[in-house]
This record gives sequence, structure tokens and C-alpha cells, in this order.
Amino acid sequence: MFSGLPTVLVNAALISALYALIAIGFTMIFGVGGVLNLAHGALLMAGAYAYLLLARDTISVPVFESMTLHPLIAFPIAVVTVAVLSYLLYVVIVQFVEDNPIVTFLATIVVALAATEVVIHYAGASTHTYTLIPSDLLPSTVGFGPVDGILTVDVVGFVVSWVAIGLLWLYVTKTDSGRAIRATSMTERGARLTGVNVHAVRARTWLVAGALAGIGGVFLGASASATPGMWLQPLSLAFIIVVIGGIGSIKGSIVAAYLIGFLQTGVGEYLGQNFRGILSLVLLIAVLFMLPQGLFGREFHE
Repeated sequence: MFSGLPTVLVNAALISALYALIAIGFTMIFGVGGVLNLAHGALLMAGAYAYLLLARDTISVPVFESMTLHPLIAFPIAVVTVAVLSYLLYVVIVQFVEDNPIVTFLATIVVALAATEVVIHYAGASTHTYTLIPSDLLPSTVGFGPVDGILTVDVVGFVVSWVAIGLLWLYVTKTDSGRAIRATSMTERGARLTGVNVHAVRARTWLVAGALAGIGGVFLGASASATPGMWLQPLSLAFIIVVIGGIGSIKGSIVAAYLIGFLQTGVGEYLGQNFRGILSLVLLIAVLFMLPQGLFGREFHE
């Protein structure tokens, strides 16, 4: 029964890194502004479709109709595109309504639904698949020892996710602008008293979170497929991870992502896919019952 356990564990570790990357962007936005950004999932979708638009001639959009870029060129452009979209979402819409949580909540839902309709209009409701790692660079699967059949794109996604997380950690701990993000997430009032421009910090945070979502979206689409509804499950999963880890905590999001990743992969392999979501919710309830603020949660101050 457990003969394939090493492969299951490796797959769990790989997908957990991607979960962490997605959840970190979600928790950062809430940490600095208290905004529950339900458009975060739509940004994941935007990453997948931006890459698809740039790297494959399968979506009929004026100007881009005959564009086919090399994956190594299309990938960073797609990530930057999503980062800019996230930044614009904040400066054009969210910053004007963020003092009203209900309006902000509804605004991000509307943006997510509108983005979905745009994708359906131009790309259709059908499933799109694409190859992120060219076959002339690396084989489609890799294996070592008892582990076999591991998708190369998942391995690359793991590496890229941890590189991005590492760079983010250096940014928020070693640079003035990054430390301003941490200060604002800890206490907005204290940050203002030290001369931090809170609105600029929030805009910068949305930019960073968008880049993380762009990376996550491209790899999610490559390992599975790109569909207009692909953002729903990652968004709900990010919410569960963030709540379990502690809202606003990057470290908590990483730990919770690995808990969820290993739980879902193991359960899906040995008990069936139908139990994956159920046990994630059970874990969420159990953690909140024992630790209402999550594993690494803390009080947030105005």
C-alpha cells in the first residue's frame, strides 16, 4: 500500500512550496491593510493566461495574435504583468475604499468575476494546457532512487518558489522599504509615527503580492491546466493556509502550507481525492479551536 510513499512525500513537498508562495502574497496584503483580497485568485489566473498569451498562439487577442515568445522570456513578462495589474488594482480601486471592509470585500469579488468574464470572452471556457519547461532543456519527468515520475515543472516550480520566498525574506528584513512593510503590518499607528508612508507601503505590498501570484499562476497552469475557474480552489486554499498559519505571518503561511500540502497529497493518494478538502477544513477547525489566532498569529493594532 505504501510502496509509492517516497514519491508521494516528494510531490507533497513540491506542491507545498507553491501553496506557500500563493498564501504569502495573500497574507501580506491583509497584514499591511486588513484587506481580504478575493481578487488574489484572479491574479493567479491572470498569470497563467498572460503566459499562455505570450508563449502560445492559442488566444485570439489583437496585437498578440501571432506572438510566440520563448518560455524563458514569456515567464518573467507574465510575472511582471500580473504584478502591475495587482498594483493598479490597489491604486485605482482599493485605496479609495479600503477603510470600508465590506465595500473592499465586494470590490475585490467584482474584480475577480470581471477578470473571469474577460478571460472567457477572449480565451473561451475551454481548458488550455501549455509547456513551461521546453523539452530541449529538460525532460518532462525526473526520478531518483525509489522516487519516479516526478514532473519536471513541479521541481522547477519548487526551486523558483523558494528562490522567490528567499528573496522576499531578504527584502523585508534587509531593506528599508521591506522593513517598512513589516513595521506597517505590526502596527500602522507606530509606522506612521516613524514617518512611514503607509499608502506607499500598501501599494508596494500589492505589487510584491502580485508578482508572487504571477509566479504561482504560471506554474499552476503548467502543472495542471489553465481555465477561467482555476482561481477558486487556490484562493480557498490560500485562505485556509493563512488562517491556520496566522493572518499576517509569512512564517506561519509557510508552515501551514506544508501541513496542508502533505495532508492533501497523502489523503488524496491513499483515501481518495474527495477527502482532500474535507480534512483541510477539519485541520482548520482544530487549529482555530486550540489557537484562535493561528499557529503564528498575533494581535493587529490600528
